[in-house]
Amino acid sequence: MQPKPPRPTGVTVLAVLAILAAIGLLFFGSALIGLGLLLGTLTASVDITNAITTAGYPGLASLGAGTISALIIALGAAILIVGILYLAVGVGFFGGKRWAWNLGIIVSVIGIVLDVIQMIGGNYGSILPLIISLLIIYYLMRPHVKVFFGKGPLMASRSTVPGTGSSRP
Repeated sequence: MQPKPPRPTGVTVLAVLAILAAIGLLFFGSALIGLGLLLGTLTASVDITNAITTAGYPGLASLGAGTISALIIALGAAILIVGILYLAVGVGFFGGKRWAWNLGIIVSVIGIVLDVIQMIGGNYGSILPLIISLLIIYYLMRPHVKVFFGKGPLMASRSTVPGTGSSRP
């Protein structure tokens, strides 16, 4: 068995960024779940409904505090799951795990889909995350990166001609 090639610098950078994103997402998801639970326990739902209406969201206010609380908790849980996925990607990238390459591609594709949906909805600020996700997929498809993750054949030595076993002049 051949020794594992050294970790490419780009993979290290992606691992660190994934872990930092995971920390932020885990914090934000937990905060949303806490906010949803807090909102669900408040008895003065009339005050909350009035505050939401005053903020300019009368349609949202018609849902009621309990429904809004459930939606916030569900959103927090979804963000928490994404944070866990990013943490797994970061840790797996550091170790060069084969599954981490797959998960990195999957998370990037999910990001691309969500960015395109946001852009269709008018959020053109999603163009930068879209470009970043596309660049990450491009980088993960590079031969030396795939070799590091055990997804591609080891690169042939430049000193031999493939198929002949002889050295180049």
